[in-house]
Amino acid sequence: MAKRKIKATTVKPTQQKEKKSSGLWANIKFLFSTLFSNDRCIEGSTKKPWYAAIIVAIVACIIATIPTMVNYFTRSGADFFNGANYSLDTSLTEFEKTLNDENVSMSIENGKLTVNEESWKKVCKDKDGNQADHYSHYYTVKESKLVAEGSETAGKPTMKDVTYCDLVVYYVSAAKLSGSTVYAYTAANILDKNDPNAGLNTDEVTWATNIIVFSEESFVAIKKPNGVSSYVSAIQGKYDFPDKFDLKDLYSKNMKGEEYKHSYGTAEHRNDVLESYKGLFTASYESTKNAAAWSYTGIALAINVGLVFLYGLLIFLMTRGKHNPNRILTFWQTQKISCWESLAPGLLSLIGFIPIPFLSQFAMFLFLFLLGMRTMWMSTRQLRPQYE
Repeated sequence: MAKRKIKATTVKPTQQKEKKSSGLWANIKFLFSTLFSNDRCIEGSTKKPWYAAIIVAIVACIIATIPTMVNYFTRSGADFFNGANYSLDTSLTEFEKTLNDENVSMSIENGKLTVNEESWKKVCKDKDGNQADHYSHYYTVKESKLVAEGSETAGKPTMKDVTYCDLVVYYVSAAKLSGSTVYAYTAANILDKNDPNAGLNTDEVTWATNIIVFSEESFVAIKKPNGVSSYVSAIQGKYDFPDKFDLKDLYSKNMKGEEYKHSYGTAEHRNDVLESYKGLFTASYESTKNAAAWSYTGIALAINVGLVFLYGLLIFLMTRGKHNPNRILTFWQTQKISCWESLAPGLLSLIGFIPIPFLSQFAMFLFLFLLGMRTMWMSTRQLRPQYE
């Protein structure tokens, strides 16, 4: 009897590639289906490897953090001047002219501001010319006022000169700061305590003056403050930029040393000075902005990761009921459900890029809201109790 020969069969490399390719496409198709199918998310908790769920959750959390990260990294120190400038172009130009006329040096080099304090005192006067601890810019306008009672023209409007202060500039030495930050010093010793408009007019005038407080290593600028927390905009910057220049030179040239093409007294010259301060604020705010951006990005990412865990815990608790057929799901499986369902809310969080005030202001909370909505949707359909 002849022996039968058994031929060994081998899988060709092309067949192996086809199997791998089909498996890859199957996983991509499954991942795509989890965007809108709750059943797929539940299926993934039992049939897919745990690390796949973790990777999906991490990707979802990173995507949800992108609007917050971009929002902070795209900020600029020049944003301080956005909107109404409240006469900053005029008052800063007059401040620069005073520094230039009195030859008051305020040199910035190697991250430090050096001020000749004796020269600085020469420009620190109140409206009557008396010595003060800050520079002030006053302006007088004619306004219509009602004549006080007891006069023959009582109650009738009359034109009178009214004086206002629209800018104050402080220099605070390291000795005055005593280890405190310039912002803390400003809040504690300047805001709500020194109102340059007080006593200028008979009418009660609330605090409505722009403030700049320089110190040796940083500065604070506040636009139209009305107390410690009420203001239009504020910025805190450091002199950690490569440029070196003297503040008094911004009267005639910018930080790069480029001479202005317009002369004093023109709107173009005032705009030149304002643009130079925009450049100063942008350069000074860069390191502060980057530190804040990374800090808030890290906080947002940690919050999003925590939310995925908390919603997994919520799913676990909601399926513990006696009449719930999903009570067989373990704690770890409900965590994986939360991971799989997080991708769609993460992608939808990108609507935070839409330039709508409501969305841009609450971009950090979109993932919280959207993931909560999907969890509630799942709990009322696929994970709901079954009653006979």
